[in-house]
Amino acid sequence: MNIGICNLSVIPLRVANTHRSEMVSQVLFAEQFEILQEEKEWVYIRMFDIDYKGWLQKGQFVSLPENHFINISEGNYLVVDIAGATAFLDDKKVDLLPGTKIPKLLLQQYPGFPYGIEGSLRRPNVIDFETEFPKLIDYYLNSPYLWGGRTHVGIDCSGLSQIIYTHFGIQLPRDAYQQAEKGEVVDFLSEIKPGDLAFFDNEEGRIIHVGVMVDDETIFHASANVRIDKMDSEGIFNKEQNRYTHKLRIVKRFW
Repeated sequence: MNIGICNLSVIPLRVANTHRSEMVSQVLFAEQFEILQEEKEWVYIRMFDIDYKGWLQKGQFVSLPENHFINISEGNYLVVDIAGATAFLDDKKVDLLPGTKIPKLLLQQYPGFPYGIEGSLRRPNVIDFETEFPKLIDYYLNSPYLWGGRTHVGIDCSGLSQIIYTHFGIQLPRDAYQQAEKGEVVDFLSEIKPGDLAFFDNEEGRIIHVGVMVDDETIFHASANVRIDKMDSEGIFNKEQNRYTHKLRIVKRFW
């Protein structure tokens, strides 16, 4: 098995092997993947943590010996907090973005990927959700919408829910429709709790949007920009546009 690991802050994952191709997601520092196909300037990869596929440009990652594969599971990694962190290797410095998973092995300058890590790291769990979730809202609020984005400089709806949940130790799939297949249904809007995910569909019944509930009538989501809107049984109401912009399909709970 050929394994790669991202050694930059964030790199684009594309549909096809060209810079003009659609970006479907991003790969963050230390995220590992299997190289399925190799071409002159591009590789087709499968990300291990979310089983997501796409094309990466060569030069934006390094190879990792198979015997140095870093198993990331519950309890053996930390997450870069909103204050950020930095990775060092010789004279190279890499800024680490919030939501980046840092395997604990890397804190010991792991031989297969010997970066030193300094900065704000948190132990991912839901115990402190009530205090930490408002901080994440403040951090991501008004970030621009970017299809495939996973960072505060550009993020999409499912990237936002995914990165928020990463801070609390829960790995969600990449796309909204995939996330909607997980979790437990919340039957009534009055039973919604902060952190529940609300999903929205189009006229064909396909899930096309997701947001994180702040309370039982307020949602935090990415639509043009990361914003806070009111939500009811019909869907999301955009005050500036004076209309409903997304039709509610289902609400789910993940802890």
